[in-house]
Amino acid sequence: MLSLFATLWQADSAFPNGGFAFSNGIEGLADLGQRLDREGLTNVLAMALTHRWMGMDRIAVSLAFAAADDMDRLAEIDLRFDAATIPALQRAGSRRNGLGLLTAHARLGTGAAAEMKRQVETGRMRGHLPVIQGAVWRACGMDETSVLAASAYTAVTGMTSAAVRLSLIGAVEAQSCLRATLPLMARLVDDAGRAGPLTCDDFESLTPMLDIATMRHATSEVRLFSN
Repeated sequence: MLSLFATLWQADSAFPNGGFAFSNGIEGLADLGQRLDREGLTNVLAMALTHRWMGMDRIAVSLAFAAADDMDRLAEIDLRFDAATIPALQRAGSRRNGLGLLTAHARLGTGAAAEMKRQVETGRMRGHLPVIQGAVWRACGMDETSVLAASAYTAVTGMTSAAVRLSLIGAVEAQSCLRATLPLMARLVDDAGRAGPLTCDDFESLTPMLDIATMRHATSEVRLFSN
């Protein structure tokens, strides 16, 4: 039950992790004229989960979860994740979100959060969100499956929340998209649990539409979100 309640706590959008400032490509897609109604947004969520979260975030989360308090190993995973993330706004957003989560947990006194924050501030770590999630959430008493589930869930809810705030879709329709995506999230987390050992060499992402939208978003004169 502790793992369950810790997961609910960390997946709660009210937790102060700074994610409200990022659309993870949704605003850029809207600028390109991408249809983001219920069907369109559901398809985008599935694409992001299958072709970005599964090949990038979930690997970093699992590796960081296993590394726990090994700062040298966490720094290595973090730097490799940074190198594998091509769009500059994605890198910046992941690092800012990671620092937001880390800062909150450092103030809460969670595990080695204060030391990780110092590593980020001195430049030894970049502080990418999935790496921070894996290490900090383990210290919160969450098991690996719960950590992966919370990572996938918060990635999706961040995108649906951005779509609502941009008035691309209504709040109830966004919840319909989220509900439609739950079976996919469950399958991906289950598949991740059955996967064999992974390394940083396994990082891969294939979301050209999201990447292009994010990179074009960097030059937009008017924007609500940072990415």
